[in-house]
Amino acid sequence: MSSTDNTYTTTVKVRRIMGYRDIRRGLIPLLLWPLLVIASLIIGVKVTPFALIVMMLLFLAIIPIAIYLGKLTAPFRGTASFDRKEVMFTVNEGKLYTDGIELDAEWDEADHTVTVDSVYLYKPFRHRPGAVVTRFAGVVEEPSATDFVRFLKENGVEGYK
Repeated sequence: MSSTDNTYTTTVKVRRIMGYRDIRRGLIPLLLWPLLVIASLIIGVKVTPFALIVMMLLFLAIIPIAIYLGKLTAPFRGTASFDRKEVMFTVNEGKLYTDGIELDAEWDEADHTVTVDSVYLYKPFRHRPGAVVTRFAGVVEEPSATDFVRFLKENGVEGYK
């Protein structure tokens, strides 16, 4: 709720974003599972006639992996994925930034909130569909929202001039 010339600090509901460490923790079991299934097939068929039983047990091992992945991703889904924290916004040449990330701001008249986010389409190949990447996502709610919109207008942020 504090403001200087081109900086403004306020409490924002910030969305938790899954990082590389979380993704790696989820990929390890997913990559390990098919390797175990293939290895059991190769070894089981040559060594024992009970290969089908071993294969079924390994196939059913996907159930605890799915439960693990559900628990791993739970903090990043739904309303539980938002935390309240103090965020300092800066304006430079008509663009809104936080921590060096350029943000888009959108006023929602119905809820009296301002959504600030940095979302873009990452498309490494022309002929493939891209992936949506979110670097920051947050919501400024009342009573700070109207003051924040005034800050945006005063500093000439694009879309609020």
